[in-house]
Amino acid sequence: MIVEFGWFLDRAPWAHAHPGLNRVRVGRKGFTTLLQTRLGITRPETPHAERIGQYLQRLQSIDTPAEWFHASLQVDPWSTARELLDDRDDAVSNGWDGTLPENSPNITGPSPLLRTLAAAEHAAGPLAPSLADDTLELLDALDTPLPLGIDQLILQHPETSFPAIWQRIIAKLRGHGVQVSDATQATVQPRLTILTAETEWEAAEQAARWLSYGDNARTAVVCSDSTSVLDQYLAGHGLPRLGVGARSPWRVQDQLIPLFFELIWAPADVRLLAEFLSLPGSPVKRRAAHHLLQALQQAPGTGGAAWKEAIRKIAANEQLGHDLAAILDRTFNAGLISGDSANGAELAGSAAWFAGRLRARAAVDAVFQAPSTQLQRILELVAPLPSVSRRELRRIISAVVTPTSSPLVAAEASPWLRLNHLHELGENVENVLWWGFRSGSTAPGRRWDAHDVETLARAGVHLPSPEGLAALSAGQTLAAAGRCRNLVIIQAQQLNGERTESNPLLEALAAAQPPPPEEGTAKSLSERIALLSATPAELTDPDGRWRFAGRSAQLVPVDRHLPVPPPPVHEVGPNPSLRPERLSFSQLTTLLGCSLAWVLQKKSQLHVADAAGIPMDNQMLGSFAHKVVEVLHDRLRPENRAVPDETEIRLAVDELIPHYASELLLPGQLRRRAAVTATLLASISTFFSQLSRGGITLQDVEREFEKDVLLSASGEEFSVAVTGSADAVGIDTEGRTVVVDLKWTNNAKYRREEIQQGTALQLALYQWALHSGDTPPDDPTAFYLLKQGAFASAHPHFGTPLPRAVEPALLWTQAVAAAEFTVEEVLAGRITATQPADDARTADAPDRAQVDADAGRHHIKPPCRFCDFGVLCGLKGDFS
Repeated sequence: MIVEFGWFLDRAPWAHAHPGLNRVRVGRKGFTTLLQTRLGITRPETPHAERIGQYLQRLQSIDTPAEWFHASLQVDPWSTARELLDDRDDAVSNGWDGTLPENSPNITGPSPLLRTLAAAEHAAGPLAPSLADDTLELLDALDTPLPLGIDQLILQHPETSFPAIWQRIIAKLRGHGVQVSDATQATVQPRLTILTAETEWEAAEQAARWLSYGDNARTAVVCSDSTSVLDQYLAGHGLPRLGVGARSPWRVQDQLIPLFFELIWAPADVRLLAEFLSLPGSPVKRRAAHHLLQALQQAPGTGGAAWKEAIRKIAANEQLGHDLAAILDRTFNAGLISGDSANGAELAGSAAWFAGRLRARAAVDAVFQAPSTQLQRILELVAPLPSVSRRELRRIISAVVTPTSSPLVAAEASPWLRLNHLHELGENVENVLWWGFRSGSTAPGRRWDAHDVETLARAGVHLPSPEGLAALSAGQTLAAAGRCRNLVIIQAQQLNGERTESNPLLEALAAAQPPPPEEGTAKSLSERIALLSATPAELTDPDGRWRFAGRSAQLVPVDRHLPVPPPPVHEVGPNPSLRPERLSFSQLTTLLGCSLAWVLQKKSQLHVADAAGIPMDNQMLGSFAHKVVEVLHDRLRPENRAVPDETEIRLAVDELIPHYASELLLPGQLRRRAAVTATLLASISTFFSQLSRGGITLQDVEREFEKDVLLSASGEEFSVAVTGSADAVGIDTEGRTVVVDLKWTNNAKYRREEIQQGTALQLALYQWALHSGDTPPDDPTAFYLLKQGAFASAHPHFGTPLPRAVEPALLWTQAVAAAEFTVEEVLAGRITATQPADDARTADAPDRAQVDADAGRHHIKPPCRFCDFGVLCGLKGDFS
């Protein structure tokens, strides 16, 4: 057997142009495995996370308060064990057997680090071997007289450039009769061409074009970065895809385990819970997840009325059942772990259902086999531990669940040779295209303190320096570049919107280029790189001839195509099914503000993902404050009391936060929670006190209503049910119905303007719905601004009244006229995106507000600020 051995060849292909039997190309790991197989000393590979757990037990067995690593071990035991294990493996891989040199009077003794590693090496407890131990074991195993079956060893770089331990291994191979020789090194450097594009999209277009206009039988493509963009352009030219994906922790199967273990701790994080329930591979059945997500939309917390109703629906569903409902409630609500640490067995018990679901999914879908195995490994690591902190659990998970690479499209058979780095090129080719060059740098070696290097050297362990390994990598890259005639480097200046850093290999490659004979004076390295570089704009002549790195093509101009925004008015033809059947206040304002948004939402049933609809910020705080008022009213009413004291308000706030605003209980929210609580204490007290001073008896909170409104459109009358609930309904001393709508807003100006201008349609609708008749009476109404602790009203019951321009009866009449006009337009098939239509009007045309005022219709601004369809109507698109 002939073995080609190089330090960076572990991922290199064995052969491309001249394949044959009994000839392999290997790196350090591959050669170690080959020798183990020939010597009969192979063994199962142990996951690194398991070895960290074993090493942690060793460290704990030798730990005392006086130990050098004691403080670090107390704060973050897993990371401490991982760091020290990496140091240990690096030393062992270079020949260290756990012994330290004897102390000498004139030489400083070993450092605390080396003393710790030596103590851990001889401590009780298992430690599974790794590649480092395998390398050390080869030194003794090669003393066997048995033949290895290796005839020739060809070294890709000089023997002296290998680490010292490998030089000893190579020497022992000579003793077995293995002929050791150096590979033939190229003496001529290729012609270097550098394409520097602003983005990878520009780079991919030029790279794919270059591959499409030439013979690629003797071409190698180096992929040092994801080829997802390049693959699209290759497919456009009818070429095979390269199929290289970027490593990412955000793939669905890699998010399941980290997300789950964040969700089993109190307090509940509803954002993460919504993500977990919404994942395509979520272990929660889709129908059950839908019920829970709807509950979180109603109340962003767990354990409240909405959550309990969702659990009840899951239990009542025959395909889901009581058992699943109980498990979900226990896992994400009742059984949450308190504090910052937990017993390992408790953690394993909390994840038992999750582990069972992953095993079941893995049995039918191979995608979930890796997560299922990883979870089992995590549980095996944590179960024996008496205490596991949240930080330590995260460290364990990150050690087991590592980022994976999953390309959008798998690699396809191609005429070219695909490599991961240029130094993997082991045979002569004509051309090399290096994609993602700026990501093609190799990781530096581990850096040791100079004193530790000297100490280990006295023990016979010679550590390679990071600078030496970097020089070896650069040297091997230059040597591999000599195996091609044309080297084309593709680099993008920004990836994913961020600037990329230059690869230092560029200077080495450019420096190796022979200067052109016509150059009279020597040029600086930066000037030489500039001469070798080109941008996409420089590749095409005015006549349309494209030339790049020895290949050319005649490009055909195409007509410029600019994106066209969608029309502001959609003519879809008459459609009786577009008639509204039920309207709430929010639906009515959407209909009057923008008929396109209403049609998309209510008739086309378009909506954002459930997870995106969970209330946050002011919407969450407003719903939370509503619930506090409702609970306080329910407690005061049986006792015939009107105003709660501060203790009662605080008790209700603290009781309801986990169910309606659990976000405020998360770490980092202490100040915000204190501010919200203080605001509610003052504001809710003011609310009840002012009602009492104004002679108003609060009767109901969240009083539901349903009343039909008669509309006329296209010469036909029909009724539409108006439904909803009024926030607070009471009665004054004159027996009139009082309605107060609670608002949590940062700015009170808009609500006060509504009162003053007579455009408070919500208050008029509530009075109309709570009374008989076609128009609402002028009974007391108000907005209560929770954040400001103030009323906005035209009636004296709530303090100083604001002047009002339009009476509620006229406002309601104008609103009905606006509804009839809009419904008639919709039924006729004229669907309007209001804001784009208003923007498209001519300068001398009146705006929509003026048109509505002239026609006696109530005008509502389009709800663009809170609309989810801005891209569909063209308002948020970039059509420049």
